[in-house]
Amino acid sequence: MIKCTECKSTNLEYLPNVDGQSWVETTYIQKDGKWVAKVKAKNNDDKWVDVSKIDTNKIFYNDGMSFFSCLDCTAEIDGRYV
Repeated sequence: MIKCTECKSTNLEYLPNVDGQSWVETTYIQKDGKWVAKVKAKNNDDKWVDVSKIDTNKIFYNDGMSFFSCLDCTAEIDGRYV
């Protein structure tokens, strides 16, 4: 589990496309008049699959420049220093 380096909160937001090199693709699908995010990532067969949950290990494995933002104190956290 990642904690904010400033306030120790676990209420973090992962920003996979800060450097423009995202390993996940986000599209939006309209359902019942509302737009719902659909997140895809490539699996071991290099095929796009739906991702509803991503664990921390997968983030660090796929994103060498991971970046997080704390939603409680607005600190910005570079994943290299977590």
